[in-house]
Amino acid sequence: MMKIIAYSLAAMLGLFNSPLLAEGSEYQIELIVFSQKMHNTEVFDQTSRSIHWPSDLTELSAYRQPENTTLDDSYAALSKDSAYRPILSAAWVQPVVAVGLSAAVHIQSSDGNLNGYVRMQQDQGLQMVVDLELGSDLGDDSGNEVVYRLNEKRPIKPGETYYLDHPKFGVVAKVSPL
Repeated sequence: MMKIIAYSLAAMLGLFNSPLLAEGSEYQIELIVFSQKMHNTEVFDQTSRSIHWPSDLTELSAYRQPENTTLDDSYAALSKDSAYRPILSAAWVQPVVAVGLSAAVHIQSSDGNLNGYVRMQQDQGLQMVVDLELGSDLGDDSGNEVVYRLNEKRPIKPGETYYLDHPKFGVVAKVSPL
């Protein structure tokens, strides 16, 4: 009887619709970033880094690391194929807000050549926002570094694996609810 009264009181006070109960859920986010040696006729003329950094950027190390990852076979397959070179493999557990943008997570390779962020957005479904830049080992004709940028917002279904494509590098991503 006391439970029924407590639930009724909570419902009348609107607690089930409060931000405390609607904050969102935790997700395990996994990424593999790799370069690819594909013949390409596209011209890339970006010679400076142009990411617009969000104010809520959080370092990857601030998040809990998952006990198990699911993209290990994908990483192994990329490592074995000479057309690809894995640059970074990362996995973390992050809370995703029920509506709006979650904190942006800083993604950077150990040599600093890959730099950018990933964030989750929840509106009418879950979306992944990826903004990454990869500096080239080769310069342009005037000796300036060429920078390749992958800037994409992709609707995703939790638990499915996605490939984000750029002629010079790519991302394999998976977002799973916990």
